[in-house]
Amino acid sequence: MPMKKITFNAPLNHKAYSYEPMQIEVEKVIPLYGKRFEQMRDHPLDDCPEIIENRDLMYMKGNTAHCILFLDANGSDGILVEAEGADYARKSEFISNARAIIEQSEFTYGERQLHAELKAIADRIAELAHAGQKHFIFEEMLGDGNMKAMMIQAVGEMLDRRDDLAEVQENVLGIAGQADFTVTAKPTQEMKLYCPLEIQAEPQIYETDWDAPYEDDLEVIPSSRACGCEDEINTAIQKYSEPNEKYRGLMIYYDEDSPINEKIISAFPSVEVRNGELVGVLTCQITEPLTDSEMAEFQNWWTGQAADGYGESIEQKEIKTDAFGTIYVSFWNSSDSWQIEVEMMDETNDIEEEESLDMGGISM
Repeated sequence: MPMKKITFNAPLNHKAYSYEPMQIEVEKVIPLYGKRFEQMRDHPLDDCPEIIENRDLMYMKGNTAHCILFLDANGSDGILVEAEGADYARKSEFISNARAIIEQSEFTYGERQLHAELKAIADRIAELAHAGQKHFIFEEMLGDGNMKAMMIQAVGEMLDRRDDLAEVQENVLGIAGQADFTVTAKPTQEMKLYCPLEIQAEPQIYETDWDAPYEDDLEVIPSSRACGCEDEINTAIQKYSEPNEKYRGLMIYYDEDSPINEKIISAFPSVEVRNGELVGVLTCQITEPLTDSEMAEFQNWWTGQAADGYGESIEQKEIKTDAFGTIYVSFWNSSDSWQIEVEMMDETNDIEEEESLDMGGISM
């Protein structure tokens, strides 16, 4: 019987004379989205903004290289980099199936202990099946092992590793009715991403057919005239939201492996009157500021949501208003004037900073 083929990506050295590994400490894992990973893989000597932002994390100490692992967000491979103070991958190595290595290293002691217990149960069931037994009750297979205590330990260790939590305590006394965890979240800061709206209304009733537009045409309502519809639109947005968006808003759809997912706790879309116009706004609660590359990544994600994801869904929903009848609201339009503006609020909700950098129709 032929062996099952194993397929993966890996470089091959020509006439390699030795393979002497050195101690590697990964200081940070950075997912690269879209074509960014391909660009680094194919052109590692090009200047890289993610390397520049994290240059201080990469250095040599004795025989240990402190590195950044860039992960293909859409795949499994990675590139290990120690830039030696440069703006590019001066020292690097392609790591096949890096995602599996990361996932394995992220297992806590409690998770490994729990896995060992589950494997022991599976082995025991297999052993009894070969002895002729067919039916098994899981509770009876647990034996004397305290599965709940192991699960509490594993979850507690996972919580303790999260950057968005200030304090995690496990209550191990096992008293009935007592909380198993006491968890304190880090305080958050508000960040808003503003964008223009495109608002259209169904045609009104006209006195003559000559005055009316074509039957299928929608009338464009200027944002400055739609300010009075703010509450009606926000009520509709809330109505059309999904139940699983209650606590985190659109962040439940964000890549769970991205560090941004722990920095941005929630992101809720709405509309708001700003400088005399009705605009779209994504209100976010964040635990710490985003780096420049993370901000670019998040804004690109919101642009995609506005154009093809959330925005495409909401613009097909009817919204009833007193002033204009039935309207349709889009968070996106294809004009060159469409842009995102970012506003940070300090702890007193005063404006801390506002940045606007045009980049292909996107403002950052």
